[in-house]
Amino acid sequence: MNTPRSSMTRRDALKSGLIFSTGLLSAGWQSRLHAAEPQTSFSKKGLHFLAVGDYGTGKEAQKKVAAQMNQFAGTLDAPLSSVLALGDNFYGMLDEARFGPHFEQMYSKQHLDCPFYACLGNHDYGPQYDSKQGRVKADMQLDYAKKNPNSRWKMPAKWFAVEFPNPVTPLVKIIYLDGNFAEGAMTPQEKLGQKRWLDEELKKENKAKWTWVVTHFPMFSDDTKRKDNQGLIKNWGPLLKTNAISLYLSGHDHNLQHLQVQDYQPSFLVSGGGGATTYETTASARGYSKQIFGFNHIHVDEQKITVQLIDADGKRLHAFERDLGGKVKVLGA
Repeated sequence: MNTPRSSMTRRDALKSGLIFSTGLLSAGWQSRLHAAEPQTSFSKKGLHFLAVGDYGTGKEAQKKVAAQMNQFAGTLDAPLSSVLALGDNFYGMLDEARFGPHFEQMYSKQHLDCPFYACLGNHDYGPQYDSKQGRVKADMQLDYAKKNPNSRWKMPAKWFAVEFPNPVTPLVKIIYLDGNFAEGAMTPQEKLGQKRWLDEELKKENKAKWTWVVTHFPMFSDDTKRKDNQGLIKNWGPLLKTNAISLYLSGHDHNLQHLQVQDYQPSFLVSGGGGATTYETTASARGYSKQIFGFNHIHVDEQKITVQLIDADGKRLHAFERDLGGKVKVLGA
């Protein structure tokens, strides 16, 4: 069960590694690591995941990242459990015909033959700066998953939870959320329904050792223009302070980031380098960020999570380990 920790003292947080001093983070995350070969074999048996967002362009950058994801997955010591698709799945006008070339064939079944659990991004609602299809565009993605149960495309709802390797003996529970609170996206009824569902989901008995949150929008970001999302901080921030959530994965900002934010339990990951034009980042004391195409690899076992930020050429840019107590160790290249 996710035990509330609102009574946790600063001393307790420091002991568990949940609070990171400015000096610790600024000591070299941005500068001392350099591109290296990623780790593909792990001493303890666990589960492998990839995470990628902001990919649905159909253009050369998406093709390159997709090809590198397939190549990298083929070097792992076990098959992937899932790809975590972090939204902006399709830019521009969407019809069912696009699922073939821009998803089914884009991501090779050679080594990516696993479920792609997807959330909805702002472009998946077709706002005024996109296709102007509105909620119909989101519904198309939900409908495709329902009509094609044998497809790797998985989107059972706008918000849902999934457990790996299975619900009976789960190691990881992943909570998917829809952060599209802007006008024309989620309805007021949906916003209220998701909030009620999330509150109840976090109260349930949880057999998994690890709990992650996946959504399109970062709560915290070192993107130069966008910065932190104050709306999400207000709506979801308290839950990320009081529940044992180890990772918060998002896209939206077209770059790769790993941030640790004081008083918040998760490690915050932005993986928005899947194929859309990249965005500039500004270095901060909170962690690592880079304007680049790429994706994340996550290996999880009973004791720790290992996260690698990998570019479109297959090089590891940044990596860290996190244990069950919340202590984070940045790995050398």
